[in-house]
Amino acid sequence: MSEVKSDTTIVLPIDQVDEVATGSTDDAKSKSKKNFALSIPVVRRFAIVIFMLAFGSLMFNQLLGPLVHDRAATALEQRLSSDLLNGVAPVSYPISVGTPIGLIEVPNHDVRAVVVEGSKAEQLAQASGHLIGSALPGQPGVSAILGRSQTYGAEFKNLDQLKVGDEVVVTTGQGVHTYEVIDITVRSARDAAAFQGEGHMLILTTVVDSSDRLVVRATLTSPVLPAGQATDHQTTLDELGLAGDSSSWSDLALWMSLAALLAAGFPMIVNLVGRRVGWLLVSPIAMWLTFEVWTVISLMSPSAW
Repeated sequence: MSEVKSDTTIVLPIDQVDEVATGSTDDAKSKSKKNFALSIPVVRRFAIVIFMLAFGSLMFNQLLGPLVHDRAATALEQRLSSDLLNGVAPVSYPISVGTPIGLIEVPNHDVRAVVVEGSKAEQLAQASGHLIGSALPGQPGVSAILGRSQTYGAEFKNLDQLKVGDEVVVTTGQGVHTYEVIDITVRSARDAAAFQGEGHMLILTTVVDSSDRLVVRATLTSPVLPAGQATDHQTTLDELGLAGDSSSWSDLALWMSLAALLAAGFPMIVNLVGRRVGWLLVSPIAMWLTFEVWTVISLMSPSAW
């Protein structure tokens, strides 16, 4: 007996086919709407973070930066006063970076600043900075001191008001040294001649915009005092006020990662202790992280700006 094969085809009514197709479309639309709804809070939070970073960075330079600087400068000046009184202020290399080495004053033009060893962004956020490798004030050779003109303490914001013949006074562990301003020039920010001079000279400099540097040169009028041990130091771009803190990017990545972890963990904290208590716990940490992020961003700009 031969086998009879039959092909069976199930045919749905037209209206049922339409219902299945419509159901699939509705499910896709529902999922799309749900995904869109879930993405809104993420986008909103991201926008808030970007706004806070941008706005906060501007406000930090105008408000918080000067406060941070004033606190640091006050502590450094107190330390310098103590070192001068006890006769331990450094007058020879080696000198640790960040150590206060003197006090610079131009009484007629409201210029007064503690001078620390080193001129990178981190040092210039606290005080004016002595270029490592240049002569110490009052000693033979050319001594270079950099300061900010616009951000943090802006110690050298009035540097453009100095005139030829003005007296500059620098106090160090060797005593009080006086200089007389001999010229004031605006040079290219990358002009190496800005840090060159003849005889026993003091150079005060600040970056006034992205391409120009204000340079004040003064010659020593008080007795030249003996120099101590010299240092073999290779000057880098970071020390000339043309670049920000080279470590800022890694620091920014660290603080932003911690902020992301805090944001991701906030819903779990809310589930555990409630929204009100959660905000009370998270807010101080969030403010601290925000402050650190603003500080790092501010140090990315040219250090003598």
